[in-house]
Amino acid sequence: MESYTLTTSSISYTKPLSPLLLTAEQPSYILRNISLTSHPSQILAIVGPSGAGKSTLLDILAARTSPTSGSIFLNSIPLNPSSYRKISSYVPQHDDFFHLLTVSETVTFSASLLHPKNPSNVSNAVSSLLKELNLTHLAHTRLGQGLSGGERRRVSIGLSLLHDPVFLLLDEPTSGLDSKSAFDVVQILKSIATSRQRTVILSIHQPSFKILSLIDCMLLLSKGTVVYHGGLDSLEGFLLSKGFTVPPQLNSLEYAMEILDDLHDPCTNSNIALPDHSPRNKNQNAAKPSIVRYRASRITEISLLSRRFWKIICRTRQLLLTNILEALLVGLVLGTIYLNIGTGKEGIEKRFGLFAFTLTFLLSSTTQTLPIFINERPILLRETSSGLYRLSSHILANTFVFLPYLLLIAIIYSVSLYFLVGLCPSWQAFAYFVFVIWIIVLMANSFVLFLSSLAPNYIAGTSLVTILLAAFFLFSGYFISKESLPKYWLFMYFFSMYKYALDALLINEYSCLLNKCLVWFDEASVKSCLVTGSDVLDKKGLREKQRWFNVYVLLGFFVLYRVLCFLVLIKRVSGSKR
Repeated sequence: MESYTLTTSSISYTKPLSPLLLTAEQPSYILRNISLTSHPSQILAIVGPSGAGKSTLLDILAARTSPTSGSIFLNSIPLNPSSYRKISSYVPQHDDFFHLLTVSETVTFSASLLHPKNPSNVSNAVSSLLKELNLTHLAHTRLGQGLSGGERRRVSIGLSLLHDPVFLLLDEPTSGLDSKSAFDVVQILKSIATSRQRTVILSIHQPSFKILSLIDCMLLLSKGTVVYHGGLDSLEGFLLSKGFTVPPQLNSLEYAMEILDDLHDPCTNSNIALPDHSPRNKNQNAAKPSIVRYRASRITEISLLSRRFWKIICRTRQLLLTNILEALLVGLVLGTIYLNIGTGKEGIEKRFGLFAFTLTFLLSSTTQTLPIFINERPILLRETSSGLYRLSSHILANTFVFLPYLLLIAIIYSVSLYFLVGLCPSWQAFAYFVFVIWIIVLMANSFVLFLSSLAPNYIAGTSLVTILLAAFFLFSGYFISKESLPKYWLFMYFFSMYKYALDALLINEYSCLLNKCLVWFDEASVKSCLVTGSDVLDKKGLREKQRWFNVYVLLGFFVLYRVLCFLVLIKRVSGSKR
C-alpha cells in the first residue's frame, strides 16, 4: 500500500471582510504562515488554547476551507481538494445520530452504501469494526440510550473508517469526555494509525500526560502562528533554547502552555518541517485517487434510506400514535358536532366552516414533524457532504415513505368524519374527498420540510410556519373575498394553499347537489327554489369542471416545496464542504 505524506507551506487564512464595509479595513489573520508535515502511522496533534486557530487549521487540512495564501501538498504534489476528500475523513466535534437506531444499524447503513457490491461482506466488516472500536457489547444498544460520550465518539470514528481513509481528521475528539474516556478514544486512534498505517490529525485543547504519550508529533499554536512543531521529547530542549526551564512539577507541554505568550513570535515559525518539492514519482496517484464518487446506485440508496426512515417512524411511537389518534378523534368530534348537517341554508354555512376547520387542522398538525426534520438535518449534511449518498435520493426516499403513511392518516380522518356529517352520498365523491385530504397533508408535509431546511433552529422554524400558515388562511377567501382584497395583496390570494384546497372540497360537495334545491321560498301557496348547489358554486366563482384543476395546483405545491427544500439543502451541503 502506498504511503501518503501531507505537508503545508506558509498557509495563512484571513477572516473575510464584510462586503458592506466601505472603509479599507485591514484583514484579520486567523492563521499566519503555517508550515507542517504529517506522516503515515502517526498522530499529529494540533494543540493550543481557545481562539488559537486549531479548528480553522483542521478545516483547511480537511479541504473544507481554502487557505487565503500558501500551499498544501500530498506527496509533494499540489493537493486536489475534491480528490483528497475521497481519501480522507473528517469527524466533527459533535456527534449527530438517529437516537432510535442501534449502533449496529447505524454502522451497517453506512457500510451497505459504501460496499453495495458485496452485501454478504457487510456484516463481517461491521462486526470487525465494532470489535476494533470495543463496541461489540453495545451493537444492539440504541444510540439515544445507554451509551456514554466516549462510546458515541467511537461510533463517529467508526463511521469515518468504513471507507478506510488514508487521512483521519478529528475536531476536538476528547472534548466533553472524562479523562478515562478521552484516553480510550485517543488509544483507539493510535491503534488505527499504527495497524492501518494511516495518518491521524486531531485538534485538542490541552492533552493529559497519558494522552501525550500516545501522540507522535504536535503542532503548538498561539494566536494563529506556530510556536513549536515536533515531538514531545524535543519540546523541553526547544524551551531551553528559548531560555525557559521546565519546573519539576510540570511536563514540558503544560509549561509551554503557561508561557505561550512569551513563546509567541508572529514573525517566525520554529522547528518547522518544510515540504519536499521533489518531482512526482510516476507510480504515485495522490492527485487523482481512483475512487468512485457514489459507490451505490440510486435505487440502492433510495431503498436503504427508505428502510431507515420506516424504522425511525415505527419507533417514534409517540408521534405515530398521536397522529393516528388525533386524526381519528378530531374526525369523530367534528362528525358529532356537524352530525347529519342537512342541505338547507344553515347547512351551506356549516359546510363552509367544516371545510375551513378541516384545512386548519390538517395543515397545522403537520408541524409536529418540524423538530424531527430539523434534528435530522445535521446528519443529512454530514452524510451527503461526505459522498455517502445523493441528496436527491434522500428527498425521494422521504417522499416514498410519507406517501403511504400520510395516506393512512387521510383515510382515518375521512372515514371518521365523512359519513357522520352526511356529506355527498356517493362513493366517487368520498374517494375524491380522501384523495384531496391526502394531497393536502402531503403538501403540508412538503411545506414543513422546506421550512425545516431553511430555518436555523426549531424556534425560528415554528415562527415561520405559524406566520405563513396564518397568512395563507387569511388570504384564502374565507375571511375576505377576492373582490374585497386590495390589489397589492391579490398575489397572496393565488399563493394561498388554503384557497385551492377549500375550492376542491366545495366543488366536490356541491357537484352532486348541482340541481338540488337547497333553499326554498314558500309563502302564500307559492313555492319556488331560491338556491341550488350550482348557485352556491357560482357565488364562490367556482365551476364543476375546476374539480381537477385545484388538485393539480395542490400537487404543484407539493412538488414545488420539495424542490425548494432540495435547492436549500444543496446550498447547505456545499457550505458544509466550503
